[in-house]
Amino acid sequence: MSPGVAELLLQRLEQEAPGPGPGGGLCSLEAAAELGLDHQTLVGAVKSLQALGEVIEAEPRAATRWELSAEGEAVARDGSHEVRVFESLPAEGLPQSELMELPGAKVGFSKAMANKWVRLDKEAPGGPRVFRAVSHRGALGGGGRRSPRVPVPVPGLSLSPRVPVPGLSPSWG
Repeated sequence: MSPGVAELLLQRLEQEAPGPGPGGGLCSLEAAAELGLDHQTLVGAVKSLQALGEVIEAEPRAATRWELSAEGEAVARDGSHEVRVFESLPAEGLPQSELMELPGAKVGFSKAMANKWVRLDKEAPGGPRVFRAVSHRGALGGGGRRSPRVPVPVPGLSLSPRVPVPGLSPSWG
């Protein structure tokens, strides 16, 4: 551990907490981000300070961050199910049975129909056929770029000073 990291951490703790003892504390994940450090580097500094004795208190803290699910990644990359249905339709339309074989088509067809982006011609030669009901993607009104997200637990620490340590933080002591 670099002595600079411990010093930075103690200074940051001094700014956050009014003094030693319990009382909320500083989130190690936020502190690492604010100080421009890797979280594990900051945790190393915490462990080194804990080895000195009654310097710093660290309690496990569960944080949650939101990330795209696998479906969300696909939606962000390729568009929603309904946009993919719309974009898969050629000018001459597509037999409904063929369309329904595409991934996500059942959900996408329902949503595209509800949005009036596509139409179903049940009397088409060869069976029901799906056509675009609007001429171009711009007519979709900006819809179709949903981003499903899921919460991801992130382990962190709640940090607070215990007692001032002379020499580690110039304004303590």
